[in-house]
Amino acid sequence: MNEATAPVTASKPPHEGWNRFALLVHQSLFRVAWIFKTESVIMPAFLDTISESGLIRGALPLLNRAGQSLAPMLLASRLSAAPRKSVWLSRTTFLMGAPFLFLGGSVWCAEAQLPPSFAAVFLLAYVIFFCMHGINEMAASTVLGKLIVANQRGRLQATASTVGTTAAVSLALLLLSRWLTQTGQAPFQNIFLFVGSAMMLAGVCSRMLKEAPDPPQGKITARAAAAFGTTWVLLKQDAVLRRLCLVAVLFIFSQTIFPHYQSIGLARVGRTRDVLMHWVIAQHIGAVCFSMASGFLSDRFGTRSALRLLLPCAALAPILAIVLAEWAPVDWFWITFFWIGLVPVTLRMQVNYAIEIVHRQRHPEYISTLNLCMAIPFLFSPLIGGIVEWFGYRLPFLMVSVIVGLGALLTWTMREPRHSIADADVSN
Repeated sequence: MNEATAPVTASKPPHEGWNRFALLVHQSLFRVAWIFKTESVIMPAFLDTISESGLIRGALPLLNRAGQSLAPMLLASRLSAAPRKSVWLSRTTFLMGAPFLFLGGSVWCAEAQLPPSFAAVFLLAYVIFFCMHGINEMAASTVLGKLIVANQRGRLQATASTVGTTAAVSLALLLLSRWLTQTGQAPFQNIFLFVGSAMMLAGVCSRMLKEAPDPPQGKITARAAAAFGTTWVLLKQDAVLRRLCLVAVLFIFSQTIFPHYQSIGLARVGRTRDVLMHWVIAQHIGAVCFSMASGFLSDRFGTRSALRLLLPCAALAPILAIVLAEWAPVDWFWITFFWIGLVPVTLRMQVNYAIEIVHRQRHPEYISTLNLCMAIPFLFSPLIGGIVEWFGYRLPFLMVSVIVGLGALLTWTMREPRHSIADADVSN
């Protein structure tokens, strides 16, 4: 490990109680917005109203991860130099609402049906959203590392997941149950306008955070060559980061098949769109359950123990989907979505691990390096989409299960940073 990971004694950050509350409000509102645009259900379902091509649907994970990886890498140095990281969190959350207001307005203006050519516009808006989301996730994790001590982060995220999902599920039952009874693209007008508004509200609420400014730094450049060079150096020098990135790369293959879960399920129920609401709710309740379990393990025993729980479960998800799709009653397919609720929880735990292995001044660089490595498997997602369309889903689902299983085995070779290396030194 490099000199940045020398042991230090963490001190309690100022205003921690208030900032826990402010982050709880922000993350809860964010989750309310997110449930209405669930990546495994709502977004591919909307795209299927424009084009049902498996190749185009398979491009969603690639564009998702490309936006989340490249934009943070280019701006990591700027975030590191920013005196107040919470400003980045607020602005990017607010801007994440803009693409959805545009999409909702487009459906409203079209009145009847958006043409197939609108798929290109949708994919562009999708990329822009995930560029903002990638920067937002990097800023959120950096703020978390700066303002909250390590053994409180899992508990905070579990609480936010519980509060946010309770509110989100209640609103989904109230609103999605009405909107999804409409035919065609009409339901997505209200869904997207709601998401955009909720995102912007979450951005405004994050201004409540109380953050002491960091000392000013020298001039920062955001050249792509320099950013890639920094990533290469970090991977070359830090063996702990390399192992985390390898585990993350193997795990992230689980997201390459995300858009196809809803397609398989809808084929079984005869394209009855009412079930989308139940699947969205099941996935977010699953996220709460996995978040509570992993949050407890993370705070009590360290982040590595949480990853050792989550990755084996993730490896079982594609097999579970096959079993439920082919041999179980149709009404049981919601269990698939409950189970894949663990995926965003695992992503958060991987980021939490990354910010525990280095001083907080370098959190953005480590997070962006992790995100860039996770982009690699998504290069295969259009091909996986084509295989699903041409040959069925069994083969790619089983392959993904094996790959994620290898990542689960590698978690047993990871070091636990909690008791051996630096926690974020909030006094720096």
